[in-house]
Amino acid sequence: MKKRFIVNGMSCANCSAGIEKYLSSLSGINQVSVSLLSKQMDVDFDEQILTEQMIIRSVEKLGYNVEQDSKKKQNKYLLSHQLKKRFFLSLIALIPLMYLCLGNALGLPALEKNLNFIFQFVLALIVLILNRKFFIGGIRAVLNKMPNMDTLVTLGSASAFIYSVVMTILSITGKKVVHHVFFDGSAMVLVIITLGKWIEELSKIKTGDAVEKLSKMIPDTAVIMIDGQEKTVAIAEIKVGSHMLLRAGDYVPVDGVIVEGRASVDKSAITGESMPEQLSLGDNITSGSVIKSGYLIVQAQSVGADTLLSKIIDIVKTAGASKGPVQKMADKVAGVFVPIVILISVITFVTWIVLLADLYKAFNFALCVLVISCPCSLGLATPVAVMIGTANGARKGVLFKDASGLQSAQRIDCVLLDKTATITVGAPKVVDYKNFGIIDEKEGFSIISALEQKSVHPLAQSIIDFCGASCVSVQEFKSDHGHGVVGEVYGEKYYLGKREILPKNVQINVDLSQYNDKTLVFFANDDDLLMLFALSDTIKEDSAMAIKNLQDMGIKTIMLTGDNYDTANNIANQVGISEFYANVLPNEKFDIVQQYKEKGYFVAMVGDGINDGPALKGADLGIAIGTGTDVAIDSADVILANGSLNGVLSAIKTSKKTNKIIKENLFWALFYNCLCIPIAAGALSFANVVLTPIIASIMMSCSSLFVVGNALRSSEKTLKKSDKKAEKSKQIFTTIQIENMTCNHCVKKVGEALFNLSGVKDVKVSLTKKTATLYREQDVAVDDIKNIIEQKGFKVKNII
Repeated sequence: MKKRFIVNGMSCANCSAGIEKYLSSLSGINQVSVSLLSKQMDVDFDEQILTEQMIIRSVEKLGYNVEQDSKKKQNKYLLSHQLKKRFFLSLIALIPLMYLCLGNALGLPALEKNLNFIFQFVLALIVLILNRKFFIGGIRAVLNKMPNMDTLVTLGSASAFIYSVVMTILSITGKKVVHHVFFDGSAMVLVIITLGKWIEELSKIKTGDAVEKLSKMIPDTAVIMIDGQEKTVAIAEIKVGSHMLLRAGDYVPVDGVIVEGRASVDKSAITGESMPEQLSLGDNITSGSVIKSGYLIVQAQSVGADTLLSKIIDIVKTAGASKGPVQKMADKVAGVFVPIVILISVITFVTWIVLLADLYKAFNFALCVLVISCPCSLGLATPVAVMIGTANGARKGVLFKDASGLQSAQRIDCVLLDKTATITVGAPKVVDYKNFGIIDEKEGFSIISALEQKSVHPLAQSIIDFCGASCVSVQEFKSDHGHGVVGEVYGEKYYLGKREILPKNVQINVDLSQYNDKTLVFFANDDDLLMLFALSDTIKEDSAMAIKNLQDMGIKTIMLTGDNYDTANNIANQVGISEFYANVLPNEKFDIVQQYKEKGYFVAMVGDGINDGPALKGADLGIAIGTGTDVAIDSADVILANGSLNGVLSAIKTSKKTNKIIKENLFWALFYNCLCIPIAAGALSFANVVLTPIIASIMMSCSSLFVVGNALRSSEKTLKKSDKKAEKSKQIFTTIQIENMTCNHCVKKVGEALFNLSGVKDVKVSLTKKTATLYREQDVAVDDIKNIIEQKGFKVKNII
């Protein structure tokens, strides 16, 4: 059984590593992963041996607070509020303490020495009591043989306090003692580290904002239609089959199909595409989309946790909490870090006592070593970068299932691409047709649609989409399975389908060799061939450019398909792929993946179908098209939510940026500790470079803040880009419905013509929707739009 828990009270990587180590030693635990950043603990355990409560009690025994991960909203600011309160209360006691400590040195009025020591003792004790959680956590960690950052803080602060108490007692009893005590250092260390923890917690909260923003896109209520009446209900009450009414400004809370209405829909949160899309009857719509204008009635098909948005949120959370190879290595280093630091502190103390016989200096150096050492920066170096990298990818429609996928995507140097529904749309479309002039086009289309409406053949809908709706009545309808359909319209008999369905006397006076790689549908009456339709699985609008971009990066691109050689060769030529494999079976795709891995390539397999499952699993990195089958998605490491191959490029770039941040953070964390610990130990005292516990504690807090801030830096850049997209989406959009676009060449002609219009900043042309959407920053005359399209030979149906 797999369960997720929330763990509060962790302060450094040693905490999370200690919990993992302790639970892993228990009988019945199969696997455990604890994230310091997200405070999540994922446990895979045998429910016959352990219960959830037993796991909770085991972790609480280590000194942490554990609760089951529930859907109820967590107060993410609770810990930051507690740290803020502790800091300011401690500061109130610290200010007079610092005055008592520095009064003499600054020439200010001061108390008699012994009375001064006593007041310092009282004020320092108040600070220690306010920050007692450090001591509770540190002592429990030692008792459980898992020392952590709290242990270092406890040793540093407590030893300074005890040393000062002893010196105070000796001074009061008349013994000759050193003038200095460490009450100020004992208290200041706690106050500064509490301040650092407070700022660090606020920074951590910021890293999770992307997930929260996604979560906010699920509204609390929605309007459903019951017997023609509107009723507002809680989201949890929506069932599969419910009809929802969505107006401008509404977030879509379910995945469904549109049964009424037309609207401009912003899908940027899911697909990363900033241009709104016009949707209407029969179109699918996904959760997380926003209605920009118009209205829709949507029939729910997936609700609650089954929606695409809910799955995206869960994937982002899981990926952010997972651990990649680099973090596992950092955790191992952090796991032995605290014992080594304690040993270095002891050695420092003994060394300076032997060399100088100066108790004060020896104690100062040993204390600085304890305080300046920072396992937090090591523990945070990777997870903050992973969390932000995952969120950045999600904004672009690229979903990393775990940290390993995010970290390894940068290594891709060979991409194997499935053809159908990966490079191509995955559904046959009419790409060419010929009217032989015997029948009026409009009449012919109407008859054809009427015949296909009674057909159950997979190609029927493609023909209907091309010809349009029809209300013509068909008599004497017959379906010849595998060949086509026959029916009477207005008393005349018509044939639609393969060549075999046609009467023997019908002559085909057209060269069919030009359609070798396409599926042909013939339309005829008893005497003549009336029309010819050529269907093909069209290439996605951005596939060719995405493949070119991959090749420009030096990445080898290869296409795999179960289709015949001619079809594969045609598609490969169109998208610029020189190497491809045709007629391959699922197991052969897997074998090809292994061949390229054996050649030394880091192989990514991109696919969408059940037949791609073995290859996706066998590749170094499996990338599934988000619009594909559940088998493919489950087998993959990365999901492209928008179905575009541009997502592969985005995944690689996001991985490179994230790994760059991880390397910078780890370098800083290791460099900081390697440099500062010797300095704290007095290595530069010969040059009069000597630290105090106060300076050491400031440096320790800054090191943690640095790694978090460095990771947030990459997020800010992305957010700025997102803000630009958001600003862009506020501009004016115009959608043109165009009747007779039939191929990608038509799309190119329309796009180029519209882009040259004054005031037009961007154009999106959809062959499947037969629409063109203009992004404009100033008015463009409707007549100008219509004229320039008609000059290119196309017919404008409507301009919205």
